[in-house]
Amino acid sequence: MPPPNRTTRPTTLASIQAVAHDLLAAAGDDAPPSIVAGLAAQRFEELARYLGQLIGEVGVRALFARSIASARSAYPWFAAVPPTDAPWVSLREAMERQKPRAIRDAFGGLLSVFSELLARLIGEGLVRRLLNDVWPEVFSQVPKESP
Repeated sequence: MPPPNRTTRPTTLASIQAVAHDLLAAAGDDAPPSIVAGLAAQRFEELARYLGQLIGEVGVRALFARSIASARSAYPWFAAVPPTDAPWVSLREAMERQKPRAIRDAFGGLLSVFSELLARLIGEGLVRRLLNDVWPEVFSQVPKESP
C-alpha cells in the first residue's frame, strides 16, 4: 500500500501554523510590532534551549538557518535574518519592521517549516512530543494524525 498523500490530508505538522498563533496571544491583539516580535523571538529561544539539550546548539542553529531560507519564499523580509551567532536577535529585528499580523503569520510559518525539517530527522511523533514538552498549554491540544 502506498504511503498517505500528505498534500491532500492534513497532518499534525500542518496544524502547527494555526496553533502557533496561540503562542503569541500573550502579546495581545493591539500590541505594537516590537512586543509581538519580541515574543516571537522569545518563543524560538525557548524551543532552541530545549532542543539544544537533545541535538546541540549547532544542530538547532542549522535547522533554524535552513528554516529561514525555506520560509523566504513566503516571507521575503526573512532575507534580513542572517545566520549569525544571535539568530533570535536578527529575527526579532526583522520582525519589528512588520505589522503585527504579518509577524504572527511569519512566526507560524517559520515554526511549521522548522518542525517539518526536524520531523524529517526524528519523526513527526517525536516532534509532536517535543513541542508538547516545550509548550504544553498550546501543543497538547494539537490533534494526533489519524492512521
